[in-house]
Amino acid sequence: MKLDTLIYQRLRQKIYRMAYRQLGDHAASEDVVQDSFVRLTRYRDTTIDNMGGMLRVIARHLIHDQSRKRSRLAEEPLPDDAPFTSDEPSAEDAMLHRERVAHVSRIVEAMPELRREVFLRRRLHDESARQVAEALGISPAAVDQHVARALLTIHKGLAEIRRNEDAA
Repeated sequence: MKLDTLIYQRLRQKIYRMAYRQLGDHAASEDVVQDSFVRLTRYRDTTIDNMGGMLRVIARHLIHDQSRKRSRLAEEPLPDDAPFTSDEPSAEDAMLHRERVAHVSRIVEAMPELRREVFLRRRLHDESARQVAEALGISPAAVDQHVARALLTIHKGLAEIRRNEDAA
């Protein structure tokens, strides 16, 4: 059995596509490809007339094994007390986030106009200090100073809101 690089690449791609169509998982498909070639080496002392066909048969068996293993894992029942988890925030978290955004918006709106403009350009629009400085006719150091003061104002404002909420 002789397997040159060109044949390997061609067969590797075919086996990968076959595995991916069945499994829909890149990592599992790569495993099937690798395991198929490893198992093919068991026949290195034999003459194989159709190496591609032999590799497909090996891969088909491995794909079947992977599918069976996945179905067994998927069928295991969850315990009744298993917590339900989701990537979505809870309704309460979403409401708290909206409230924080509203608080920050009010704090930013109450800032002096130049500070607000500098802060929004730097943090919201991701402009460089040099770009903001040129657009507003101030130095880059002044831009940094405005951003620092804006952040301090926001932190103080949010801390005050938290204190008021705790007192209530």
